[in-house]
Amino acid sequence: MQTLFKFFSKNLLLKVASYNSIQVLLRIVTGAVMSKIIAYYVGAAGMGIMGNLRNFVQGIQAFSVLGLENGLVKNTAQLKGQKEKLALTIASGWTLAAIATVVLMVAIYVAAPWLDATLIATDYSFVTLFRVFAAVLPFWTLFVFMSTLMQGFEHYKKFITVNIIIGLCVFAMSAYLIYDYNLIGALYSIILTPVIQCIVALFFWKYSIGAVGFAQVFSFKIDRKIARQLFKFSIMALVSALLLPLVTILVRDYVRLTVSDEAAGWWEAMTRISSYYMMFITSLISLYLLPQLSRNDTPANYRASITTFYKNILPIVIAGLLAVYFVRGYLIEFLFSPEFEPATTLFKWQLVGDFLKVITTVLAFRFIAINDLKRYLIAELVSVGCFYFTAHVLITSYGVEGVVMAHVATYTVYLITLLVLLRKDLTR
Repeated sequence: MQTLFKFFSKNLLLKVASYNSIQVLLRIVTGAVMSKIIAYYVGAAGMGIMGNLRNFVQGIQAFSVLGLENGLVKNTAQLKGQKEKLALTIASGWTLAAIATVVLMVAIYVAAPWLDATLIATDYSFVTLFRVFAAVLPFWTLFVFMSTLMQGFEHYKKFITVNIIIGLCVFAMSAYLIYDYNLIGALYSIILTPVIQCIVALFFWKYSIGAVGFAQVFSFKIDRKIARQLFKFSIMALVSALLLPLVTILVRDYVRLTVSDEAAGWWEAMTRISSYYMMFITSLISLYLLPQLSRNDTPANYRASITTFYKNILPIVIAGLLAVYFVRGYLIEFLFSPEFEPATTLFKWQLVGDFLKVITTVLAFRFIAINDLKRYLIAELVSVGCFYFTAHVLITSYGVEGVVMAHVATYTVYLITLLVLLRKDLTR
């Protein structure tokens, strides 16, 4: 037992995974309760509408920070010993993001009636909802910059603690709004979440970041050389931020049109369950893998890092996915209402696709670590295009199950694409 404890304490990946698992477990529990609340107070059709709004919000939020999160984590990991250069780097990114945020605020405020008619399309007007979203957008921008500094400085415990507190606060707010206001409350809970995130992160700021002060980081100045370097990260993230939510909304609307609104809700329920266990992997990659690859971007370190990740994490992933499959019926019954029972047929394809997604996500972080815009865009466009076209073909033949079948096809093609693009990095 003592030998096992020593091995665990010396393995940074497992230490981060253990801290992260606390956050993930809490989010799964609160997410499970929230899913039950949404199922009864919003319904399958309402959940589909929530999915559309959530995809839109995610895309806009990425544009508000110009997709700089990964670039800022990379630069912070590399420059945390160079106080002045780090402060100038973050300030340059902050200034660019502040300009983008203001532009988006104005655009969303003006386009609110059109957004309401396009994304929600109900008898009730949600124009005010979109204008409130425009007003709270700066809270998201500020939160992202604070959280990326925590990740870049590798303050794992503090970062995870912040997210645990945020999760509890967001759960309380969402439960209250949905219980009292049903679909209206559910939609407002989505757009008000950044306010809570920002307030909690501000509270922890002085206890987390000691190398640079608030005034240094959030001053308005731009270094052109730094801005050009960050611009590549921006393009990488913004392509994904634009295409992924857009294609998801188009596919969901196609399901609503060709199958039913309820079927779109079943897929959204499956997506929510997937997000619960996938957050363990995605957050761990962001917390551990990106700083590791950023400090040393040689092919040898890349191979060593992903091998370590696969050896330690993939067995856990496989066991978890198998467990989810065998209890899928109980999950639907526990998390949702009887209206969502048809979603059980979606699990086998979703789980296979998610396993491939874990493998490919780890491989693709090479592009971010070395700032390789060309190969990143090739892989991303292949992936998004494959999902759009295979989903339309398979939905026509297999109904809503065609969406998750397209999920598997997409990540199979994506894996092949990555292996071709990264063949020299993996074998050199």
